[in-house]
Amino acid sequence: CKLRVVFLLLNWLKQYWKHIAIGTVTGLLNGLFGSGGGVIVVAAMEKFLHIDAKKSHSTAVAIILMLSIVSSVFYIKSGFFDFSILLWVSGGGVIGGLIGAKLLKKIPKKWLKILFGGLIILTAIKMIW
Repeated sequence: CKLRVVFLLLNWLKQYWKHIAIGTVTGLLNGLFGSGGGVIVVAAMEKFLHIDAKKSHSTAVAIILMLSIVSSVFYIKSGFFDFSILLWVSGGGVIGGLIGAKLLKKIPKKWLKILFGGLIILTAIKMIW
């Protein structure tokens, strides 16, 4: 019986190791920097899991939600949290999220990749300088 459980676990890990590795790296970046996980998870799901661009972007939102909840608990416990801006910025985020979700349906995959890549490049340049 124990051998069967070990076999099932190994089979499961063999099947989902890429998913677990992507999640681990994404969670590490999200926890360490408070952002960046979404960039990695979108690119990794497209490249290693062969998920469609629009599905990877929308799935990443749910993944980052889970990671953000966990990270937020630790940030709150550590005192690294500013409750005074939470509702205002979150309200704007909800509005932007609704608009973005509607736009995602209309933007061709090619332009989605160009816009996303351009945003990543601009963010990297801003962080360096």
